[in-house]
Amino acid sequence: MNSFSINRFWKTFCWVVTTNFRHLLAWTLAYSLITFLCELIFWKLSEEHTPGYIVAAVAEFFSTFIVIAVGIGFSLVFFDLNKKPRREAFLMLPASNLEKYLSSVFYWTVIWTICVLISFAVGDTLRMIFRGLTYGDEWLSAIPGVMVNLNLYDDCFMSGADLLYTVMKIITVTTFVLWLHSLYILGGTLMRKYAFVVTSVLFILCVVALGKTMNYFDLSMFKVDWAEEDGHYVSSEVGAITYVLSIVLPLLACFNYWASFQIFKGFQLITNKWTNYDILKR
Repeated sequence: MNSFSINRFWKTFCWVVTTNFRHLLAWTLAYSLITFLCELIFWKLSEEHTPGYIVAAVAEFFSTFIVIAVGIGFSLVFFDLNKKPRREAFLMLPASNLEKYLSSVFYWTVIWTICVLISFAVGDTLRMIFRGLTYGDEWLSAIPGVMVNLNLYDDCFMSGADLLYTVMKIITVTTFVLWLHSLYILGGTLMRKYAFVVTSVLFILCVVALGKTMNYFDLSMFKVDWAEEDGHYVSSEVGAITYVLSIVLPLLACFNYWASFQIFKGFQLITNKWTNYDILKR
C-alpha cells in the first residue's frame, strides 16, 4: 500500500496506543510518584524558606525535568520495535509505511507529552494535598509556575517591540522547536540504543558550534536597546543570522523527517545491534 488513508492511519494509531497502554500507564504512574516524592524532599530540605519560594524552586526544577522527559519520549519513537515479535507485528500491519510511521511519531509526540504533563500535575496535586492535610501548609500548586516556564513564546511579545521583532522571534522559536523535534525523531529512528544520549550530544555540539560562530563573526540574533535613565524600551534589531536560521532550520527539519522516514522504510526483522540502518549492507 503506497497511498495514504486517514482511516487506516487512525486504526494503526489506535493499535499503537492499545499495545503501549500498559507501558504508558506504568511510566505515567512512575513519573507521578517521582514528582510527589521529589517535591516532598524539596519541602523537607527548604523548610527555612517561604512556601512561595519553594513552589517557585519546584516549578523551575520540574520544568527542566518535563523537557528532558519529553525529549526522551521523542527519542523512543521506535524503541518498542527493538524486540523481534513487536517489530514483526508492527511491520506486518495492513497499513502503508507512512501511516505506520506517522502513527508512532504522533503517539510519542502528542500522547507521551500529554501523559508527562498529567503525571506532573498528579504528583504536584498529591504533594499539595498531603502537605496541606498533614502539616497544614498553604495549598500552593507549582503547575502555574511550570506553565509560565514552558511558555516558549513569552519573550516574543515584548511590550513596545516592533512588529518585525515579534514576528521573527515567533518564527525563530517555532522553527527551532520543529528542528529539535525532528532531530530527536531522527535519532530515535536511527539508533537502537542510547538514542537520547547520542542525539543530545549532537544537539549540544550544534548549539556550541553556532554560538562560537556567532561570537567569532560578532553576530547577534536579536538586539534590544533600553534607555539608561528609566530602563524603558527604545528600539529593537533583528540580526542577519536570524533570517538565515529561519530558512535553514525548517530545511534541516524537513531533511531529518525525510531521512527518518527513509530509515523506517528500510526496517528489517534482523538488523544491526546499535542502529536500524546497516551502512555496510548498502
